[in-house]
Amino acid sequence: MDIEYNESIESEFLKFNDDLRGFPLDNNYVRIYEDFKDKFDKEVHPEIKTKILEIEKEGYYNDHGVDHIRMVIQRVSWLLNNLNVSFVKEESNKFYISPYELFILLVAIQLHDTGHLIASRKEHARKGAELLTKFDNGKILSSGERQTISNIAKAHGGKDDPIGKLPIDDDISHKTIRPQFLAALLRLGDELSEDQTRASNFLLDIDEMVPTSIIYHLYSASLQSVKINGNELKLKFYISDEVLIKKYQVQTKDGIIEKFLLDEVYDRTFKTFTESLYCSRFLPEKCRINSVKVNINLYSKSNDQNFKQLAYELRDSIYPSINKKIIFTNNEALYENGNKIDGDYVCNLITKDKVNESI
Repeated sequence: MDIEYNESIESEFLKFNDDLRGFPLDNNYVRIYEDFKDKFDKEVHPEIKTKILEIEKEGYYNDHGVDHIRMVIQRVSWLLNNLNVSFVKEESNKFYISPYELFILLVAIQLHDTGHLIASRKEHARKGAELLTKFDNGKILSSGERQTISNIAKAHGGKDDPIGKLPIDDDISHKTIRPQFLAALLRLGDELSEDQTRASNFLLDIDEMVPTSIIYHLYSASLQSVKINGNELKLKFYISDEVLIKKYQVQTKDGIIEKFLLDEVYDRTFKTFTESLYCSRFLPEKCRINSVKVNINLYSKSNDQNFKQLAYELRDSIYPSINKKIIFTNNEALYENGNKIDGDYVCNLITKDKVNESI
């Protein structure tokens, strides 16, 4: 299967409406998914967006609505594109994913952020199970299906090896599925579902955003290209000088600190790298991300031209000795005249140039 930009695992799944052989007892799980999705789109995801606007004072909250779900599905589709996937079991020379596994995965994607409605950001991943139980009040799904979907959705968050705690294989409704594989796809797809479309650009423009949220929306706004090329992930950022010279508030467990956006880019791309390594433990080799290549364009707002371009790569060869310092220790191009090109360095560079221009 070669998934184009406007295609996805969802569109492939919907094609099974007339072929129910891959589902338990030949039930129409396509219709079940469509009914669930319609309810999620109309009754759940808009409420998540409203709830997040209420609690955004904690920071970190960008779009978690229908568009985010669509993007997660798209990113998972991109990951699978390397596998030469088939949803037809008879094609033995391809990597087989059953239509039923697609159903489990798609419902888990729809569910994964719903915990925001009843819990904090820290606890939201664990709360989806409660909502699915209430949401499926007609008991369309079996208890085993609800439990499995909830556990896969829950594993998109947490640092206590949540995917590793799931079974490799499991039998649900007379069908065998792979919970670890499906959970890894969801978690990595969610991590990669970031770009400028998730930023609230209008609120940024009119300066009506909670201070501790600004840096996260600026991060999204600056990420203008996400590309999976084989086992490589390519991220391209564009950041203007007027953004680079400011520090932004960040809420931490010890209180509010101030941080440059460039330093946030370094930290977030490192997180994407470590998430990729973690999820790759549960993915087939061909769809693992073992290299993250980052390109950062620092440009002048007055003419949209770069005054500096930064590039670095994070590779799995540095594992297990990894911490955020490797961004600099493994990439000499991020040094200039013996100094790290971090947020403070770039801010001073821009300020110095503006002073010289005014003379």
